[in-house]
Amino acid sequence: MIRKSILVLLWFPITLVLILINLSLLASTSSYEHPGISAIQNGVDALQPIAASGATEQILGTHIVAGDARALLLQSFLERQNSPIAPYAELLVREADANNLDWRLVVAIAMCESGAGRRMPKDSYNAWGISIFTGQNNGKDFSDWPHAIGWVSRYLREKFFAHGITDLRDIGAIYAPPSVENGFSWTNCVQQFQDSIL
Repeated sequence: MIRKSILVLLWFPITLVLILINLSLLASTSSYEHPGISAIQNGVDALQPIAASGATEQILGTHIVAGDARALLLQSFLERQNSPIAPYAELLVREADANNLDWRLVVAIAMCESGAGRRMPKDSYNAWGISIFTGQNNGKDFSDWPHAIGWVSRYLREKFFAHGITDLRDIGAIYAPPSVENGFSWTNCVQQFQDSIL
């Protein structure tokens, strides 16, 4: 009983002393200025503005630059894939917006159909497997990448989205019918690449 009384009596003064020590340490460190901070503050005007996504409007540094990071995300993704359509990332986003498509859809389909243009009929600019039927080596030819990207984006809008077909499983059943029998392999592939672009 005496031990418990002594413990209770000593607990309050010891706690008070520890709190005072911690507060004094905190006060002494808050007045400390790291030498690198003043160098950064002096060079703020020399910093380059960094574009943030218009949707997030993050503040990075002291400047806010409105921008759309989707094209940068697509370009970075396509460059990692060594895709010949990487330089057309901004066009891909513009066409997706103009046709009310998910900005990743056209690229995801190209990834599944041709590795984003790495495996396709020579000089066809057809990374989407348009009119290439099983057992054939050629399909629709386009004059260049901008023509192909615009055509495919409009095709997806007119063939599917304008008719209310927006679910990837339903699109896959029409776009790549044999994939339905393989457990919706085309749909799963497109969804996987759409998710990986983010």
